[in-house]
Amino acid sequence: MRRLMEVLLVLPLIMLVSLMLAMAPALAMGTYTGSDNGKAIAVKSGETFTVKLDENPTTGYSWNMTVGDGLKIINDRYVANNTGLVGSGGYHIWTIQATKPGTYKVAGVYKRPWEPLTGGEQKYSLSVSVTAAGAGPTVPINMKFQVPSMADLTPKFSFNFSSMMSHFPKLIG
Repeated sequence: MRRLMEVLLVLPLIMLVSLMLAMAPALAMGTYTGSDNGKAIAVKSGETFTVKLDENPTTGYSWNMTVGDGLKIINDRYVANNTGLVGSGGYHIWTIQATKPGTYKVAGVYKRPWEPLTGGEQKYSLSVSVTAAGAGPTVPINMKFQVPSMADLTPKFSFNFSSMMSHFPKLIG
């Protein structure tokens, strides 16, 4: 029983560390979409990440994307949807590289370039924390971990004798 308890205590810790190590590279080099608007991310200097947002330039609207000093847009392209329909739109992809440690903003405004800002435009932002290249694995800034209590780790056994006996034929009349 003591050995079982040790395994039940250590196993979640091993799983948590494995999960953190497995997630770190994916998060650093991940793709961030409209659902990530306003979030904070962490990357190492030299790493890249991608921002992918819906766009339909056939309507005149496009994203005007800017990045802070410690970030560099290394690829910027529009990809049309493969529907075969004219004017169906698509998405815009920016590949961004972290160039120096610090905290920077990725900011975008979706508007017609020839129209003035009104304040009602769709906006997108990411706060990017860049650490030195030799720093340990990165994890999301706002990630929270909950350590299970002893009650959560204790195996729970129940035994219903009458239910078990109902599966056997009655021997006594």
